[in-house]
Amino acid sequence: MSGSAGTGGSNPRKFSEKIALHNQKQAEETRAFEQLMTDLTVSRVQFQKVQQLRLSQSRAQYYGGSLPNVNQIGNANTDFQQKQLNSEMQTNFL
Repeated sequence: MSGSAGTGGSNPRKFSEKIALHNQKQAEETRAFEQLMTDLTVSRVQFQKVQQLRLSQSRAQYYGGSLPNVNQIGNANTDFQQKQLNSEMQTNFL
């Protein structure tokens, strides 16, 4: 009977050691997961900053500088049409 009592006495200790090893392994995996998620978050933020920088640089090409003078465009178009009409009228008279 002493053999079975000894076995029974050592069993709970082995079981508690297994639980401790399991908890230690789970804690290590949790730390690794949290580190991975932190790295992923940092990478995502850096990616978004790069995208915003690229977008702002591409917008600068379109929005940079001054706008065209619409009055000049309209007047030039009218002048061109007037000259074209005058030349057509001169050829019709000849």
